[in-house]
Amino acid sequence: MLSLNKKFQKIKNAKGPSIVTVIFLILLSFSLLLLNGCIFSLPSKGSVEGYIYEDTIIGPRPLEGALVSITASSNTAITDEEGYFRIDEVCIGARTLTITKEGYITCRILAVVIKENETTLVYDGNPIVISPQDDKYLFDSGIIYYNFEYYNDALTTFQQLLSDFPDSPYADDAQYYIGYINENNFHYYIQALLEYQALIDNYPDSPYADDAQLGIGNCYYITYDYSHAIGAYQKLIDDYPQTSLAPCAQYYIGHSYRKLFNYEQAIIEYSKVIDNYPESDYVPPAQYYIAYSYYKDEDYSQAILEFQLTIDNYPDSTWPGESERLIAPCAQYWIGWCHETLEQWEEAIPAYQSVIDNYPGSTWSDGDEIPPRAQFRIGWCYEQLERWCEAIDAYQLVIDNYPGTSWSTLAEERITTISGNCPAS
Repeated sequence: MLSLNKKFQKIKNAKGPSIVTVIFLILLSFSLLLLNGCIFSLPSKGSVEGYIYEDTIIGPRPLEGALVSITASSNTAITDEEGYFRIDEVCIGARTLTITKEGYITCRILAVVIKENETTLVYDGNPIVISPQDDKYLFDSGIIYYNFEYYNDALTTFQQLLSDFPDSPYADDAQYYIGYINENNFHYYIQALLEYQALIDNYPDSPYADDAQLGIGNCYYITYDYSHAIGAYQKLIDDYPQTSLAPCAQYYIGHSYRKLFNYEQAIIEYSKVIDNYPESDYVPPAQYYIAYSYYKDEDYSQAILEFQLTIDNYPDSTWPGESERLIAPCAQYWIGWCHETLEQWEEAIPAYQSVIDNYPGSTWSDGDEIPPRAQFRIGWCYEQLERWCEAIDAYQLVIDNYPGTSWSTLAEERITTISGNCPAS
């Protein structure tokens, strides 16, 4: 008995696991594999697919970019623009599906049953709806309201976000939209100005800070406070030297000086657009307004030269924000008008004719067509030259080619007035 006890103690104190422990671990591992539905020698797998939607203020909509994973598979999926996902090579059995996306509450779907060589359609194709975190939900709701033109609801939602989540990463976005809605949709320019300033004061590092500064300048400009507009636009250029909005601000500095009848300074400011931002879309209209400023300053000869530069250098350029309306025909008309103002009737006629021949569909900013006016001015120039028959012919072209316009009515009146000066042929 003594020797048997010694042997037992030796076995018990030997290094490494006992035979009983080894057998237990093998059985445990085998059981776990059975539970997971995967046996090394006989892999049985299937697939899973479905749709992920996000909850919004107007109902669920597809959520793109959500990460979908499932237990017993190393594969994952990212939802597409329709919210669809599919994961293959999933071991059979009851699995847990997990949906994650930044800014959303993580969602887990338990007991998704994967069958061998089959594709399990989660919820029979009905979408899994996940909810944004509260601040993102408010921000997205505000954007949806805005896109549907429910501006009051959008404004209220953005204001609630600021009130409830002042430290939210969406707070500066919401603050900008509050200013933007007040400016562009409600036309409450003073309130918009205050909201834009609040963004700059409270979120100085926001990517919207330069937009807000431009908005301040625009609010001053549209309320005829041109002196303060100049200061606001210049602050944008000075404080945000890398902003893409600088050409626009410089352009409107020129506009502001022109509105203040300071044509000399307006010309200087418009020239800065051309010199400092030569690739900007504001260069062609800046050149046009250099010419127009000379015209307003009654330097008609220089205005003619500058308008011609507009046509020569930017023949196909359009007005900012108006992809179809050319600048050149406006400049061409003013060349004719400047010649006419200088009583250079012979030079004015071909200038006006160029509008008709080269820009038959051109319009002013208010939508009025330029050619009818140009054709009428040709008739007037012939009148000043006392070439009565040619004047009548020119007026008749207004009537024939542009019926129903105010210029057609005026042309009829002129023909009646001067018809006695042209002998019948």
